Amino acid sequence: MPHRADQYFFLTFSMVITGIVTVLKWESIFPDRRDYMNLAPLPIATRRIFLANITAITLIALVFAIDVNAASSILFPMDVTMEERNFLFYLQFAGAHFLGVLLSSLFIFLALFALIGTLMVVLPESLFRRISLYLRIGIVMLLLGLLCSTFVVPQLLRTLSSGMHPVLHWLPPVWFLGLLRTVLGKADASFTRLGTLGWQAMVCMSILAPAVYIASYYRYFIGIPETIDTTLRNRAPKTLLPMAWMDRFVLHSSFEQSIYRFTMKTLLRNERHSLLFGAFSGLGLVLALQMLASAMNGDHSASNLPQAELLSVPFVLAYFVICGLRFIFAIPAELNANWVHRVILHKEKNQSATLARKVILTFILPWALLVCLPLAVHVWGWAVGTGHVAVLLAACVLLAQLLLRHFRKIPFACTYTAWKQSSTMMILLFLLGFWAFAFLLPDLEHSSLRQTPFSLWALSLLMMLASTALGRLWKAENEDEALVFEEGDDSSFELLNLSGR
Repeated sequence: MPHRADQYFFLTFSMVITGIVTVLKWESIFPDRRDYMNLAPLPIATRRIFLANITAITLIALVFAIDVNAASSILFPMDVTMEERNFLFYLQFAGAHFLGVLLSSLFIFLALFALIGTLMVVLPESLFRRISLYLRIGIVMLLLGLLCSTFVVPQLLRTLSSGMHPVLHWLPPVWFLGLLRTVLGKADASFTRLGTLGWQAMVCMSILAPAVYIASYYRYFIGIPETIDTTLRNRAPKTLLPMAWMDRFVLHSSFEQSIYRFTMKTLLRNERHSLLFGAFSGLGLVLALQMLASAMNGDHSASNLPQAELLSVPFVLAYFVICGLRFIFAIPAELNANWVHRVILHKEKNQSATLARKVILTFILPWALLVCLPLAVHVWGWAVGTGHVAVLLAACVLLAQLLLRHFRKIPFACTYTAWKQSSTMMILLFLLGFWAFAFLLPDLEHSSLRQTPFSLWALSLLMMLASTALGRLWKAENEDEALVFEEGDDSSFELLNLSGR
């Protein structure tokens, strides 16, 4: 059937959206201390509270799955069966498609539900809370990688009749694609086996998730009065960076030293910011790995010069890391607590852009120097490898400089930016910047390599000079501007102020 690629996309999209929402609402799925304090004093049996909770969760999952898949279940079958005059065929196709996407959404919800409950039952509470955030970031990365599989898996499905690729056995959307085609009566032997896997996985999750929920419910909800709200520390938290060296060689003022620590701790410990940064980084990592696989499987010319597609791999990851950090800086953590910054900091001494750039480079330099540099030198030699990393770092500094123009706020300590009116333009600029940074710049690097490897150093020096010039220009523009803690809304109209007042 010619629509297998589209069907796989809708099944994958349904799974990814449901999975990401489940991960974001991870802490709200199971009852906590607030639920206990509100419900336990009431004359209601614990069994009834449990049944009400699981009923509410089931209804929410069903409503969300229907809402996510309603539009595609109507429009996609209409597009596929447009040339058919039989309305019954449209109903049959629409029903099978809706069943497939609905079951795929419920499967990923139940699978994550079972994973959470299993970890809560097996692990001690302190260990579960410690790894919960990192596990969720990993799940988001896997879901984004699953979404990117829509570019590769349809090609494997075309050759399914000649032999099943081993990867297909591990992809849940393929199971439900086989299930969908089985319901339509269009499945061959391979898709029938995959559809059987889908039914078996759905039945297993439907049994496992409630069983695990019952065990975790009675372990945690009943034992809430015996626990405390906060976790006591018996030692100071460890830091990944040698802050004494950072204070001596990188952070040159008390402003930078204090706000750098605040920014890093908020970014790595705040749940919302960590998940968003993990999503940006995960998407960049998935796209970079996909580009790496495409470059390795492509045609290799006889020239010793690296391919432009291979050169662009670290640029893709760096672009998403930098843009993700710039986006997250504008999301406040706890506005009720920013009075500390208002009282202590000197508003006229604006070093926030310099500090933000150093935070961004903290997430670029380690993997660029410890991973990219050794690999590039090993594969292409010293001249090309070091030049390539120099271009990468110079480009990252220049991009950070461009994104931090008029940055006059403490990260995570300012109100939301009023960007709704320009959101379309921002998305277009993001895509245009991605093309220029991740494709145009590696092409320019590849062209420079045809002359001499040392031309890469000239290109990196040129970008560093441009970054330095822009830094001085931004500093001159922001010299008289104070720190901002509240972003004003865009005015619907502006006065001409002809009186000069």
